[in-house]
Amino acid sequence: MTDSMPEVSFKGGFKRAPLEVSKADGEPVDLTRSGQGSTRRIALAVWEWTSSLLESSELAATGEQDEPQPTQTIVVYDEPDTHLDYRHQRTVMDIIRKQCALPHVSVIVATHSMNLIDGVDIADVVHLKLSDSGRTLVERLDGDTHDGIDFHLGQIAAAVGLRNSVLLHERCFLAVEGPTEQQCVPLLFRLSQGLPLQAAGIALWACDNNEGALHLAGYLVKHHRTVMLMVDADSRANKHFKTEKLIKAGLDLTKQVSYVGESQGYNELEELFSDLQWAAAANAHWPRPEGQPWSADDFSEHRGGKFSERILYMIKQQAAESSPNGKADMLYALVSMLTTPEEVPQQLRDIFTEVQALAC
Repeated sequence: MTDSMPEVSFKGGFKRAPLEVSKADGEPVDLTRSGQGSTRRIALAVWEWTSSLLESSELAATGEQDEPQPTQTIVVYDEPDTHLDYRHQRTVMDIIRKQCALPHVSVIVATHSMNLIDGVDIADVVHLKLSDSGRTLVERLDGDTHDGIDFHLGQIAAAVGLRNSVLLHERCFLAVEGPTEQQCVPLLFRLSQGLPLQAAGIALWACDNNEGALHLAGYLVKHHRTVMLMVDADSRANKHFKTEKLIKAGLDLTKQVSYVGESQGYNELEELFSDLQWAAAANAHWPRPEGQPWSADDFSEHRGGKFSERILYMIKQQAAESSPNGKADMLYALVSMLTTPEEVPQQLRDIFTEVQALAC
């Protein structure tokens, strides 16, 4: 038995037709003088017509079968959303999904559009890049692992808010413990480093004390992506962040794991901020009803235990009408009042500098 080469036909489908375009009042439109946006919208209309053609019997094979079978068709798009506004980009995606749903149709899209890349499953994204030798390399995030594992990891990435474009292009992934850090770290980083996380090529995501997120971190490390894990010092007792699990995930404990507060004898992020900073935030956001101002001493007496829980309880008890919704809301209120890099705790500034260096 000899190998046979597949036969590919370009005869089917929409070849050519005269096209006349006019405005609503009947005035003809000269396409040679129209902008790229108008040309793209006309192409969009053609693609919509192509969808109808693919669904019709016009592409059916003329064999000896009782019921003609549709011709297996590949539709190729090259930068289909260029010069289109966001609403029309959504239309392009709807057309592509509609065509992909047909069992006899496969679709290939060449694009640099982050919107299109983020609109499909990460397992369907193929990244092409030039190597130093000038050869084209094909990269896929799912590597050579089992499809079921790839799907599971893709679900985790979506759950923690990592878009496809982020997974493909960001240079460093900063994993933090939960929603408190996820809300506050972007503000603290920008104030400390003078630019937002995105501009530094850093993707932020919250582990939420979830072992699946640690699996994702290990997966990214395995595929040569740069990862930094930043968790509270008391997370050493968390079963998901035990030393042996971090090592198993492939993380370098000296370069890729930071325990916030540990070097200063603290347990958590909230303790890095001074009692004066906490008092100022409390007076601004949660004043006591009787008008007695908060002082640094009100907060210093809660050091040594679970600081965040104790001061949250204190504020709720003494400023019930204006108390924060939770720990994340409480720290965000403090962080939003900071105005200079020096007000960001030194340990955080050191971590941010390290992460930025990793991203570079």
